[in-house]
Amino acid sequence: MPFKGTKGENLSITIDAEEYNSYLHEVRAEPDDGEDSDFITFANAASGDTSQWFLRGTMYNDYASDSLWTKAWENSGQVVPFVIKPYGNAAPSEDQPHFRGDVKISRKPGVGGEANEAHETEIEWEIDGVPERVVA
Repeated sequence: MPFKGTKGENLSITIDAEEYNSYLHEVRAEPDDGEDSDFITFANAASGDTSQWFLRGTMYNDYASDSLWTKAWENSGQVVPFVIKPYGNAAPSEDQPHFRGDVKISRKPGVGGEANEAHETEIEWEIDGVPERVVA
């Protein structure tokens, strides 16, 4: 049977309406019950999902003014919109949906890394509620 999933080769991610594909080499929007799963907000209970969702991944450190690292540095603590397009398609469809929501950029990213290696920073930003699956 042929592979029916996506390998992410065309994945597109925008944060605050800017595309950052070339800065991330891993990205996931995923729930995490965590240690504080006893604390459930009314919004989470109403949506039927009592988990905290996170935007997680690994970004390359590039300190240029238009980089994702700089976006995170300058917007630490701010809530911004994001869209993940797993297939890279411009318009969402039932077969190739997009996922969107609002994410709070956490603390400022680190600086530096290993000699002769790409410098990277792990991100773990809280998503406000549950990402929306967009099909049209």
